[in-house]
Amino acid sequence: MPDNRTSVPFDPFFGGFVLETLTIGMYGEARNAIREYIQNGFDSVQRAIDELKILPAGGGLIEIELAADRKSLTIRDNGAGLSVKQAATILTRVGASGKSHRHNAGFRGIGRLAGIVFSNTVTFTTKAKGEREQTTVVFKAKAMRAAMAPGKGSTKSVQDLMRESVDAYRTPHKDAQKHFFEVSLDGFTDPPDECLSATEMYDFVSQVAPVPYPADFPYRVQLAAAAGEAGIPIEEVRITIKDGEGRPKPVTKRYTDEYDFESGTVALNNCEIYRSPTHRWWAWVGKKDESGAYTDTRVSGLRVRVRNIQIDGTAIVRDVFRDHAKSHVRFQDYFLGEIFVEPSALVPNARRDGFEEDAAWKRVRIELAKVVKELGKEAYAVSKQGQLSVEAQKTNLQTSKKELKALQRTNFADADRAIKLSKNITTYQSRIAKGVLGADMETAAELQAIGSALSDIKLEALSHVGGAAAAVDREKVQQEARDEFLQEILAVLEEALSPDCFAKAQEALLAEFGEE
Repeated sequence: MPDNRTSVPFDPFFGGFVLETLTIGMYGEARNAIREYIQNGFDSVQRAIDELKILPAGGGLIEIELAADRKSLTIRDNGAGLSVKQAATILTRVGASGKSHRHNAGFRGIGRLAGIVFSNTVTFTTKAKGEREQTTVVFKAKAMRAAMAPGKGSTKSVQDLMRESVDAYRTPHKDAQKHFFEVSLDGFTDPPDECLSATEMYDFVSQVAPVPYPADFPYRVQLAAAAGEAGIPIEEVRITIKDGEGRPKPVTKRYTDEYDFESGTVALNNCEIYRSPTHRWWAWVGKKDESGAYTDTRVSGLRVRVRNIQIDGTAIVRDVFRDHAKSHVRFQDYFLGEIFVEPSALVPNARRDGFEEDAAWKRVRIELAKVVKELGKEAYAVSKQGQLSVEAQKTNLQTSKKELKALQRTNFADADRAIKLSKNITTYQSRIAKGVLGADMETAAELQAIGSALSDIKLEALSHVGGAAAAVDREKVQQEARDEFLQEILAVLEEALSPDCFAKAQEALLAEFGEE
């Protein structure tokens, strides 16, 4: 059959909305622009150390400075910098980079534009060692946002938009030996809190950046040894934050020797090391004897890191917990620790809030699921043991006494409140019954005494509820007690059975004993 096709020439057109998607639309939180600039600075420092040999190991420095008037922010590193020949070309590329994801933290050539989301201008200034000129590239971010607004974003090509919105020039520099890269964000519009508060900046950088552990973190030596054995180092760079005219403050991670959690403060009693059977990652997990979630969100949860830069927050591992058992999602906050991924093993996605969904990531998720299963069992056991302890029941008794006194002051005018107290006591009594099983005689006697005191409180509360209401309450309390016990059974079955078997068991149990 003859080919009667005639080629039709065309000229691809990429409108301003493409640039808008890659900048304003790329990052879920504006503060991630800060992470992108730190990431690029880290790459520059590592190049200066490993490739160019112009910095000694540990000689890298990234300086973050917040202006006193909070109208600008500067991030400067003493890394390799860019040569006069390359700087303007590299800095005006979008979505093109010579970096490799196997060796660099940033590699897509998009992150450098992240600051245009909330700044009026984004200015890059850089210089390479041995040159007597520096290059400055200025992005007129406010004008760019206006040109990318709905109704305008498709009228200009990306190339024309960039030509109109970017200035690049060279200026002399007196010190040929200097090498650096600096980004200045000037004139803010709805900036992230981190640009306005040195404290917020410190909290954010201490979590996401490859900074050292503090001196009082007791497991530093153990983690360094584990990293060496795994062949996945904990890379670090010095970062300081300067607030206006104040002194620069070195940033460290927030891990320490004691942490806030639900019941007060707690110290770690162990740091357990986990290793990937395929050598794609290794992890450390801090352990504590007491049950409960950490309340300091700067450290709670297991965090995934590539080249010691955090990928997202705690959502990645939380999802792994959820995939294993929905009832175990809360256990992500019962632990703290870090998972260090071998850089060549996985590819972070463009937003850096996860990984590309390829075969390698699926394999790693399977490996992490085994760790999560073990941690879930451990947390569940500690949690249940905590609920059954004498200390926990003493707390429940005191809470019930306070609630009874509150009811007495109002002459039990609120029947619903009395019924709720009765229900809570029924739950406590169920736990006491479980705690007595296997307990020594002294502990069992303490628990039974608490149980008797709780019974007296419940009896008084119900005695002031009308006869019909009391009858309804007793039936309601009994049903709710059955429901609670049923949920405990379901949690055990969810862990032990396959998803299909669990679904069938859940349906049958709820149909027979539950109200849902």
